Amino acid sequence: MTLATFGRWAYLLVAIAAWVGVVFTLVITGVDGYSREAVARPGMFGGAPFGWAGFGQRMIECLSYFTEWSNVLVAIVATLIVWKGPDIGSWGRALQLCALMMITVTAIVYHFLIRPTEVLSGWSVFTNPLQHVVVPALMILTALVCGPRGGLDASVVLKALVIPVIWVVYTLIRGAFVHQYPYDFVNVTVLGYQQVLINIVAILCGALVFLALIAGIDWGVGKALPARN
Repeated sequence: MTLATFGRWAYLLVAIAAWVGVVFTLVITGVDGYSREAVARPGMFGGAPFGWAGFGQRMIECLSYFTEWSNVLVAIVATLIVWKGPDIGSWGRALQLCALMMITVTAIVYHFLIRPTEVLSGWSVFTNPLQHVVVPALMILTALVCGPRGGLDASVVLKALVIPVIWVVYTLIRGAFVHQYPYDFVNVTVLGYQQVLINIVAILCGALVFLALIAGIDWGVGKALPARN
């Protein structure tokens, strides 16, 4: 089995895990199957009417989480690589790099900022670890072992930042109207714009460092492989 063939099987596993997480999360959210906090926190998502009356609000909020954006993107990219192989073009490479960066940020932010104070119950005991731990681990490991390799330049790295920036703009604009936010560190109602912007800039800077690291690893591997042949 060649590395390219193994890579497709590995990305198939990533795609299955990511799609299962996304579909389960959307279905459980739609039928109001997740446990709720007894008291909604100021400025945070929540408070939708129970049952079908709150279907629309719950689905919009669910699809507004960075976690869902990152998992959906991982699912799409992994499916694309299974379908087309490693030759996915410039925009495909940018999407793969973006998915890798976003799912890594999802895992890191969850581990350090959300998990310490989170109490899981009901269906979230299954979907939360799947989307915040399992899918990130599978995607990161598969990308490091299987690639794709090469095709990284400044334009690809900049393209990889487009979707995260869109999420930030969307979150702040929507929050300005509904006064609700998906995460504590972007909760303008409690923290104010200055602190939220500091938090976002810090995370984006971390994302840039991560992208530079991945580009460096990719360059190093690319230089090493010809030397071994």
